[in-house]
Amino acid sequence: MDKFVVRLPRETAAKAKSKSQGKVYKQATIESLQRVVVIEDIERLKVTLELEGQSTRVLLEALTELNKKIPSKQVLLSTKIGHAVNKLKRHEDKEVASLARSIVLKWKHFIQDQDNKPVLEVRCDLKTEKTRTSGRRMLAESLGLEEGHLLPETIERETFHMCRRLLDRGYKRTMRKLIFTLKGNEDTRKLVLNGELAVKELVKSLKCKS
Repeated sequence: MDKFVVRLPRETAAKAKSKSQGKVYKQATIESLQRVVVIEDIERLKVTLELEGQSTRVLLEALTELNKKIPSKQVLLSTKIGHAVNKLKRHEDKEVASLARSIVLKWKHFIQDQDNKPVLEVRCDLKTEKTRTSGRRMLAESLGLEEGHLLPETIERETFHMCRRLLDRGYKRTMRKLIFTLKGNEDTRKLVLNGELAVKELVKSLKCKS
């Protein structure tokens, strides 16, 4: 039997190729799922909102990230993230205040209507928390602040976040670099203390590779 080559119109060929490929699915990460709440992210965003002198841009970035999650009633009570967001409803910037009100309203509706649905909570283990607490203490010393101040905690949490929540070589090297820089460079220290250098920008500029 003779073989023939059938040429299809371009549009028809494109449709045929598309059907043969089928649907393309995008892989989701556990953090991207709305019903999965990483406690570390909630805590990081909470101290970001509570730290004095934060710029409007930083507050909006944190609120936008929070708006993607729906924490359970237990998470709201244990982290007190609701209080931090609620205070911003009276913020002088209208966009910040509006977004804060929207988040509070969404969380309230969730608790009232769907709080019986399961929520997956992801937390750090005790050994990790102990190491991180030690790092915050050294950051406080390098900044000349008392232990427990929000600024060292904010810096450490942002570092942990940028290092993909891993206590690997990259995290440890970045923390050492931050501590030495803040302790030895008076100009950088003043910029951070005065809020002129955002925490996110500080960590990003000093982040080390794993």
